[in-house]
Parts: sequence; structure tokens; C-alpha cells
Amino acid sequence: MFLSIIIVTQNHPVKILRTLSSIKAQSDSDYEVILVDDSGFQPKSTALELLSDNFYNFDNKIQVISSLRGQGFSYAVNAAINIANGEYFLVLDEGQILKENAVATLKTKIKANHKELVPIDMLEFKLYYSTIKGESYLRNDLNKLLTPKIQKEVFANVHTLINTKVFRTQFIKDHRIEFINYVRNDSLFIYKALANSDGFLAIDDVLAEYELGTINYSVFDLLKQWVHIFNFYREIGLYKEYHEELEYAFIRFCLISFLRMVRLQNNKKLAIKGVVSAQNKIERRLRNFKDNKYVQNINDEKFAPIVQDIEGYLKNWKLTYAK
Repeated sequence: MFLSIIIVTQNHPVKILRTLSSIKAQSDSDYEVILVDDSGFQPKSTALELLSDNFYNFDNKIQVISSLRGQGFSYAVNAAINIANGEYFLVLDEGQILKENAVATLKTKIKANHKELVPIDMLEFKLYYSTIKGESYLRNDLNKLLTPKIQKEVFANVHTLINTKVFRTQFIKDHRIEFINYVRNDSLFIYKALANSDGFLAIDDVLAEYELGTINYSVFDLLKQWVHIFNFYREIGLYKEYHEELEYAFIRFCLISFLRMVRLQNNKKLAIKGVVSAQNKIERRLRNFKDNKYVQNINDEKFAPIVQDIEGYLKNWKLTYAK
């Protein structure tokens, strides 16, 4: 089997049905669905009710994990990876819509770029953001097999959202890469995988539609996970080697990805706290940031103008979203 599609549901029937319908419409059926019902014990689980109605529509290719107590996204995904049968796996949020050629495109791209001694451990694709009506922006070289240990720019440029990734299942299991339970730590999972990866591929294909908006976890989890990323690289003795890449990725994340997610929560008190937190996190790292080789040779249309005047950018952000 080529692909395991993992979905964590928390009892949102409209969203989960939308996602399941997009999977059923795939032009290539070489997949399985692993649905984790993380809604906790309820007399009537909408997720399980939907499954009973749709199970046979998927030719029995659905595995279900149900818990008496909601354990959270990270625990749910770890449980799903453990039983995944696909050569690769993909994590979808409920409500996320796969393009009908997604499975076929992934299979074609992996086959076309595969090298005998360099397996593709991680693949990155584009999303269409329905909320802001635009595509996600990939900064790595496209349609080219990269070796992160050699082409270290992958660490600086990788997209930090788990829903833009496909992982080789056995690679993740062999290296015992897991999410930390009870907090949202997509980026930590990605950077743990990158540290061990021999092959990385970014493709210029929009394979899913994703709705950026309010979230059901603390937005500050996204910021806090970077402490764990830096500590992980220190523990494995690679922090000095990838210091510039990690620093660039972190500061970009704080100023663009994190603040965008804060803004989308539409909460001014949260916006004030968020921008102050981002500012405090990056403050000591800004002293020598302009000497960072990725800043010196910046080729990022979103980040380049921000780097020229970070102080002014933060001031303007506060006036726009936190007043």
C-alpha cells in the first residue's frame, strides 16, 4: 500500500465528512484511512456514526482508533502512525480537502525522483488557503531530490506545517520520531525528521485545501516548541552545525507564521500578548542576525522586506492588529 491518510477528529461532522468525501474522490485508490476519534467518551459519537454510514463506501479501507478520553492531537497521531500500513503517511486536519489527484501525484513524483541509495524520507507540497485565498509558499528548490545533510538550506527553508508533508513510514518508525503528547508540536516533529533524513523533496503541486483560522489549542504551543527544537539539536550534537539555518527558520517563523496565526484568532488581547512574546523570543538573536548567511543572500519575497526593518515591522503589526 502506498499511502496511509491519518485524520484526527473531534466530533465535527461537517468537517470530517468533507475530508472523507475528498479522499473517496481520489483518482488513485492505493491508500488507507486511519481515523482517530479523539472526542472522548460520548453517548453518541458523530465520528463513529459517520463511519458506520460510510465504511463500506471505502471498501473496508478505514481503520478506527477510539478513546474513552480525549488525549489530544499528538497522542492521536502517534497512535495512528504505529498501525499505519502505507509506505508513506499523510496527516490531515478534519475539514482539509484533498485534490482528487493528490494520491496519484504523490506516487508519480516519488517514483520520478527516487534514487536507489537515497530514499525520499519527507516530501513537501503546497496548500491552497481558502481563508486568505492564496497558496502556501515553498522556499526549497522544487522537484529536485535534496540531501539535507549536504544541502543544509532545507533546514532554513522547510515549511513548518505538518499538513504540507508526507513522511516515509518506516523511516519515522526506525528513528522513533514521535510527537510530544498533550501539546501541539508540528515543527519539532518535522525538525526531528530532518535531522535524520537522507532524502527531501519539495514539489510544485497544490494537493489540498486548508482553512487557516481559529484553532482548538494554544497558539503559544507553536512558539514554545522551538525551545525543544534547539535543545534536540544540542542533544544530538548538531546545534553548531545547523545554527544559522535554525536561527533563520526560527526568526522567520516568529515574525511571519506565528504572528499570522495569532492574527487569525481575531482576539486583540491575544494579539498584544502574541506580538510581545514573539519580540521577546527573538530579541537576543537579532544582534548578529544580519550577518546570517541566509539573510545576506535572502531570496524570500515575504521575509526580505521584513528583515530590512524588523523593529518597524513589529511596530506596524502592533498598530494594525493589537490596538
